[in-house]
Amino acid sequence: MERAKIGRKVREWLRRYLPAEVIGTCTALTGALAAYSLTGSYVIAAIGGTIGENIGYYGYFTVRETVRHYADHRHYPPPRRIVLIAYKTLRDMLVEFGPAEVFDSFLLRPFFMYSMPQVIPSFTWGILAGKLCADVTFYGFAIGGYELRKRWFIKPEYKPERKNKVVL
Repeated sequence: MERAKIGRKVREWLRRYLPAEVIGTCTALTGALAAYSLTGSYVIAAIGGTIGENIGYYGYFTVRETVRHYADHRHYPPPRRIVLIAYKTLRDMLVEFGPAEVFDSFLLRPFFMYSMPQVIPSFTWGILAGKLCADVTFYGFAIGGYELRKRWFIKPEYKPERKNKVVL
């Protein structure tokens, strides 16, 4: 793959995932810190951080995809529009995030968010380090799902060919 194309893909992925990542990081820290302060348990903190991140991260994407599909289907009557929007939002999110989420939420993220605060002296930095470790694997799957989703479901924009007109 040529260097310019790689740069475009990385910018595309950053534009897509960075806002959700910032929100997810805030909600992960909030969930983990709240759970730890209430229980003093690293296990409960890891679960609280995982749940918190999922709420923030997928909340962002649910709103984003719903708005996008609403724009595509606003000409339908309300009952059909609602069904189409819900179906396409769920379909797109399952293709993009389904495989990543199976490994992430049920195995990797809780493991890393449990173990890293025990290795790193600061609880907050340990939670962040655990989150970043889990993110590496998660994005390998999620970006693959996003690229498949684009190939399968997103129609390319219609761009009519320009006809060169010679004006005399």
